[in-house]
Amino acid sequence: MTAMVFENQEVSFTQRLNREIRILSKKEKEVCSYLMDHSKDVVHMPISELAEKCSTSEPSLVRLAKKLGYKGYQAMKISIAQEAIDTTQQIYESLAPSDTTPIIVDKVFNSNIKALQDTLKLGNKENIEKAIELIIHCKHLIFYGIGGSNIIALDGQHKFLRIGFLPLAFSDSNVQLMSAVTLGPGDVVIAISHSGASEATIEMVEFASKAGAKIITITDYNRCPILKHSDVQLFTSSSETAFKPEALSSRIAELSIIDSLFVGTVMKRYKESFEYIKMTRAALDSKKI
Repeated sequence: MTAMVFENQEVSFTQRLNREIRILSKKEKEVCSYLMDHSKDVVHMPISELAEKCSTSEPSLVRLAKKLGYKGYQAMKISIAQEAIDTTQQIYESLAPSDTTPIIVDKVFNSNIKALQDTLKLGNKENIEKAIELIIHCKHLIFYGIGGSNIIALDGQHKFLRIGFLPLAFSDSNVQLMSAVTLGPGDVVIAISHSGASEATIEMVEFASKAGAKIITITDYNRCPILKHSDVQLFTSSSETAFKPEALSSRIAELSIIDSLFVGTVMKRYKESFEYIKMTRAALDSKKI
């Protein structure tokens, strides 16, 4: 799969590195480590000097820049320089065993805020529009997710049920798989997988895709196996730390993407959605004391 070139230049060097770290070679990771440790110096270095300091070649630096989604070395260098003077980078720190509860709360909240900000910069809006169009015209809407991703899937089911869809979200992976083989043209699957490498989820979307269903994927990685079967790709972004796995912050971003799909669908079929919202709200209110 080719590298994603980010049109939005606000996507930071660290953010790009986090998204592509799994496909970088050992040497490329060493170069990236040098770039981060000497970010304030790199801006003044010609490519030849940086190649010499990193014991690599100029073409290798250009290839690295393109792997990270830049158009070339100069664009990567400017991005590194901008991040070096971005004071917000000092706010989002990793958790440490010595942190007090107030500090932990601040860091967790700031990490979630950053995940949302970084996800917003990825340029998902055009693909969210495409996903909404698929959802509006679908015959059946199905949410797939395993483990923590299943919680996101159930949230999607709950939201779309309120506006007249009859969405499906199963907790049992075997039931999910059985449902996948029964789908067909006109059906839409929203598959959530933080890594994009969950074998069970990939198997489900592969069966669903072969049956003719359209696949919308929500994942954190630009290069992952699930994208092979994806018609519309929606990406989250979060940073990994030692004590807070990246999937925690990513969960907040995934829920926000589901919310965007839901609200976008509501607004494009407002009258019908509003009537269903009134009916479902009345039914729920009848159960309250």
